[in-house]
Amino acid sequence: MEKQSGQGLISMVKGMAIAYAITCIFFIAYGLILTYTNVSEQSLPMIALACTAISTAIAGYDWAKCRKKNGLLMGLLAGFIYTVILFIVTALASDTFTVGMSKVMTLIVALAGGGIGGILGVNGKK
Repeated sequence: MEKQSGQGLISMVKGMAIAYAITCIFFIAYGLILTYTNVSEQSLPMIALACTAISTAIAGYDWAKCRKKNGLLMGLLAGFIYTVILFIVTALASDTFTVGMSKVMTLIVALAGGGIGGILGVNGKK
């Protein structure tokens, strides 16, 4: 039983790592698009929220698929953990860190994305 729990934890860490890898790919691609095209930086908040939704959905999917039950709960937890890590990194990387509407919106989108991913992870084909 303990081995299964250890494998589940490893799978959950891998799911979160995949979510952050996708986040990095999104932002590198977006940075290249901003650099080499006339796309405005005004689209950054929407791109960041879309990236958060997709990344947390994938993390929630992996977490729920690993547990095989409680899909919504596992997805919400994955979205919450993703956001906490993101906020910690943001706070460490910047001089000022404030919790405003953009941070609240990020949390809401992460929870929604993770929850949807978790539901799909449990209810997907076995």
